Amino acid sequence: MRALTSTLLAAQQAASGAPVLGVGLHDRDVGVARLRWARWYTGAEAAGPCVAAVPDDGSLLRARIDVGAATMYHSRVATPGQGSTYSSWTSLGTVATAPRLGLAAAGTRALLAYVNGAGTGVLVRESTNSGASFGGSTTLVTAGAAVTAIACALRSDGSAAVFYAVAGVVYRITRSGLGAWGAATAWSFSLVSVSGLAAVFDADYQVLVSGAESGGDAVLWATTFGVGAGAPLNTWTGPAEIARAGSGTQVTYLATGLATAEVPRAALVESYAGGGAYQRAQLASGTDLTDFADFSWREPQPFEVASSHGVGIAGGGSDAWLVTPAGVWHASSAVTPLDLSADVLEAEVVQSWERGRLRLVLRNEDGRYAAATVPALAPGGELRVGPGYVTSSGVETSDGPRFWISSVERRRARGLATVEVEAVDAWGVLASWVAPRQLVWAAGTTSVYDILTGLLQRAGLRLSLTPGSNESTVHKPGFTVRAGEDGAAAVRRLLALVPDVLRMRGTLPLLFEPLASDATDYAYGAAHAIEALSVAEGRPAAGWARVFGEGVFAEALDVAALRSGASAALVVDASLTAQARADVRASTVLRREALAVPRGELVSPPNVGHEVGDVVELTDATLGLNAAKYRVGSWRLRFARGGRPVYEQTLQLVTV
Repeated sequence: MRALTSTLLAAQQAASGAPVLGVGLHDRDVGVARLRWARWYTGAEAAGPCVAAVPDDGSLLRARIDVGAATMYHSRVATPGQGSTYSSWTSLGTVATAPRLGLAAAGTRALLAYVNGAGTGVLVRESTNSGASFGGSTTLVTAGAAVTAIACALRSDGSAAVFYAVAGVVYRITRSGLGAWGAATAWSFSLVSVSGLAAVFDADYQVLVSGAESGGDAVLWATTFGVGAGAPLNTWTGPAEIARAGSGTQVTYLATGLATAEVPRAALVESYAGGGAYQRAQLASGTDLTDFADFSWREPQPFEVASSHGVGIAGGGSDAWLVTPAGVWHASSAVTPLDLSADVLEAEVVQSWERGRLRLVLRNEDGRYAAATVPALAPGGELRVGPGYVTSSGVETSDGPRFWISSVERRRARGLATVEVEAVDAWGVLASWVAPRQLVWAAGTTSVYDILTGLLQRAGLRLSLTPGSNESTVHKPGFTVRAGEDGAAAVRRLLALVPDVLRMRGTLPLLFEPLASDATDYAYGAAHAIEALSVAEGRPAAGWARVFGEGVFAEALDVAALRSGASAALVVDASLTAQARADVRASTVLRREALAVPRGELVSPPNVGHEVGDVVELTDATLGLNAAKYRVGSWRLRFARGGRPVYEQTLQLVTV
C-alpha cells in the first residue's frame, strides 16, 4: 500500500470526505523525456561520419569527414536555432575515414580526436574559445596497426580521455587537468574486432563500443572508465549489452554517438548485408531515473536516417541534437506536465495482477485538447493519476499509478464535446515490446530476478532493487524468449517459475512474494465504512501438483481443495535439476491456483493508497466477519462529475 499522510488517511475515513482526482499529462516515453526531433537543416554535404558537442555557452559544434576527399571539417553555430546557418565549414586537412572522429566540449574548451591519413597516428586538436577555432595537431601515439575507431571525452578542468581501437583492443590515453598526456593503456575486456567508439564525460568517462565477439556475434556495449566518481579510478566497469546479433545473421552494429539528455542516450547504426540489405540509424536511451552507472538501457529504436554513417548525438542543458553532414535535428528534453484534473468528467482505473487500464473522459467544448494543441495527448503519452480528498491541510492526493495512452478519441454530439482516452499500465508497456531476436539464458547462469531485470529494461521499465523471494535469486533456469514474443507473455512465463508476482508501480515494478503470513495493510468495517460486501468460498482448479524435472520429482497437496473436487496440475521442466527447486515449484503451482480463486467483493469510499496485493481485514457482524483477512486481487476506482457524482472503489478479494 502506498504511504498516506495522517490528514489524507483521516479524510478518506470521514463520513463526508470531498473527493479529488488529480490527473497529470506528461510528454514522456515510459518515464523518459520524449525527444520530439525537428529537422532544422537540410544541406548538400557529402555523406560521411559526423559528430557534435555543446560547450557551456550553448553553441553547437560539429565535425565531419568528407569520405571521398578524406578531409575533416569543423563548424560552430554560436546561437543555434531553426533559422541559423549550418552550411559553413572549415577544413582541417586530410584524415583516415574509417575510424571516424571524436568531438567533446566542456566549459570553454573543445577537443577533436582523429586518425591521420596513414591510419595509425592518433591526433588531437584543441580549442580554448568554445570551438570558434582549433589549434594545431598533437600526435598522442602511433599505433602498431590500423586504428579502427576513435572517440574522446573532456572535463571542464581540461582533464580528458582519448579512446581508440586496434583490432579488438580499446586503448585509452588520459591527462589530468592541462597536464601531459599519459601512455596508451589497453582495456580489460575482450572483442576480436572493434568497429566504432563514442564517448562522453558524465561523472566518469562513459564509452560506447561496437564490434564482434570471438564467436562471431555482433555487439554494442556501454562501459565506463572510472575517475573515482561512480566507478573506481582507472578501472573499466561493465560492459552492459545494448544490442546483439547472432553469428550468421549478417547483422552488424556501429557506435556513432553518446550523450546525456536527461538520461543516457546512444546513437548507432544497424546494418544487414543479406537480401534487402539496409543500414539504419537507431537511438537508444537509459530507463527512467537512471544514469550511466546503472547500465540500464532500453531496446534501440530506428530513426529516419538510412546511412552506413548514422548520426552523431549531443546534449547541452535541455537541448538535444542529432547531426549528419547534411542534417541537423533538435529536440528539447524539458518536460512541463499539463494538469488535466479540472477537466476530468469521468475516470475509471482498474488494476489487477497482470493488467491495468485507465479510461478517461475530458471536457473539450472549446477545443482545448485539439491534437495540434496538446501533442502529448496521443498514444504513448504518460498519465499520472493521483486519487485523493480535500483534507484539513487542503487538497491532498496519493502518488498514484501511471498509465500510457493507447488510444484517443475526440467526439462532438448533441452539443457536448469530449475527449475519451484509453491507457494501459506497465503490463501494457511490456505487451507492446516485441523481442526483435531470440534471447537465450542457459541453465545455471542467470537468476530469475536478473532475467526479469533484463526483460523489463528492454521495454523501458526498471525492476525495483527490493528483492523478491529467495527462489527468485537462487533459481537459474534455462529460459528462451522467441523472436516476436511480446514482453508481457515472456514475463508471465518467467514468473510461473517462482512464487513471486509483480506490482506495477509506474516505471519501477516491484517483485514480491505474497505470503499467507503477510501483515494487514488496511482495515474496513470500523474506521472505514463498507457500502457493499460479499464473500464467497471457491475451489482452486488444482489440489495436487506434480513436477517432473531432469532426474528430480516433487509433489504438493492441498487436501481441502482435493476434497472439494480439485484436479491435478502437471509440470514438466527439464531445467529443474535440483530437488529444492522442484519442491518450491510444486508448492508455487498450488499457491498460484489458490490466489486465482475469487473470494468476494467490497465496495466502499476509496482508499487512495491501495495497490494490488494489499492485505485487508474485514469486519461485518451480519456476515460473521471479525478482522477476517483477504488479499486485494484487483482494484477498481470510479470517478464522475455532474448530476450523479461518483467516487467509489471496488475491491475483488482473494485468499491471503
